[in-house]
Amino acid sequence: MSSLPVVVVMYTRKKTEKCAKPKLAKSGSAQLCLAIDERFLGFYALYAPAFLVFDPDLIRDVLVKDFDAFQDRCIPFDDSEPLNQHLLFLNGSKWKRLRSKLTPAFTSGKLKMMFETIDRCGREMVEVLDDAARSEKVVEIRDVSARFTIDVIGSVAFGVKCNCQRDPDAEFRVWGRKLFEFYTSDRVEQLLLAVHPPTAKLFRAIVGRKEVLKYFEDMVRDTVNYRESNNVERNDFMHMLIQLKNRGFMDDENELASQAVLFFSAGFETSSTTMSYALYELALNPEVQRRLHQEVDETLQRTGGRFTYDAVMGMPYLDKVISETLRKYPPVAFLPRKTTRPYQIPGSKVVIDNDMAVIVPNYALHHDPRYFPDPERFDPERFSEEEKTKRHPYVYLPFGEGPRNCVGMRLGLLQSKIGLAHLMSKIEFQKCDETKIPIEFDPLTIVFMPATGIHLRAKKRSV
Repeated sequence: MSSLPVVVVMYTRKKTEKCAKPKLAKSGSAQLCLAIDERFLGFYALYAPAFLVFDPDLIRDVLVKDFDAFQDRCIPFDDSEPLNQHLLFLNGSKWKRLRSKLTPAFTSGKLKMMFETIDRCGREMVEVLDDAARSEKVVEIRDVSARFTIDVIGSVAFGVKCNCQRDPDAEFRVWGRKLFEFYTSDRVEQLLLAVHPPTAKLFRAIVGRKEVLKYFEDMVRDTVNYRESNNVERNDFMHMLIQLKNRGFMDDENELASQAVLFFSAGFETSSTTMSYALYELALNPEVQRRLHQEVDETLQRTGGRFTYDAVMGMPYLDKVISETLRKYPPVAFLPRKTTRPYQIPGSKVVIDNDMAVIVPNYALHHDPRYFPDPERFDPERFSEEEKTKRHPYVYLPFGEGPRNCVGMRLGLLQSKIGLAHLMSKIEFQKCDETKIPIEFDPLTIVFMPATGIHLRAKKRSV
């Protein structure tokens, strides 16, 4: 394909039908019509018309108020693949039915039951890093964070002891890395599905899809068989999936396995990258790190030296640090939706056709100086109660919003907070010669992540 089609623009500055004159810009061989400070923009994604939403009020309409018109996601996928039948891809009544059954897995009560497992993984992470911190060695923090979150998700989702933190070459870690590599290549497959489906099937065979997914299918099947044969019950995600299967809410073990695989791939990578970015910014902003160290120390003094669920969730500065990290480095760069009926833009005569992609650019919103002044500066105080009340609530969307927000958001935040709290209790992180400033991002991954590792010096705290 030698060039992209000219982008068609529909927009209005105010709630009238009169449009400003478009500003034309060139990007490579494509011509892009850009509108500055407008509510919305119509364009072509390859050969399909699509719609980009900028205005926070209109974003609220799309994600919440008029959700019935935008409840589907515009993500191409192979419907014949059993392990694609999960919340990320499903639409319509299938998605709604499954979402209502999975939501109870992430209540505060369920998370409290998982706390001890996650906390144990956090303690182990600090133990594993102890020698490096005493020697003030440089560590690749993305790997450290990933091994922690794999141990967490492996336990609460699959019910298995992964031992990834002490053994980087543990089987679950190896296959977890392959699974994420598979989902990275899946971005290419999604593009091919949109352009030429037969080529997508050929590509799928080349990248070895079956080998990776078979491992997780077999693991889920073996776990289910063992638990049912031995009447094993645990307060984890797998137990809830087994209950749903036995009650007829899931058709078979393939459907159960697809939810577990999504939970694993999305849960470990988003949380580990969030932890990595937070540690990176703490190393570059020592005063912020000192404040967080102080809050962690004071919390442990109140709780007798052990973290509790309420203590971790009640640390305001830790929450601000996580929130600012998710602002600057959201898990995904945009939120894809698709119209399920024709929709007229409020205050306009513009009608979005049925079955059209609608994009909410949350990364752009998070870096818009109108909402977040000096957006490249890392400042947790942006998320003080006073500052939050000054902003429109729909300019900060790290997990989406409305009925189709991230179902595992609370678990993701919990494990990131526990991991950071444990690290801050014992270790100080500093930038070093190997620290890449600024970070370069990988353009092909599903999760917003760096193209290379994040290297920081670990130093044992004297507390």
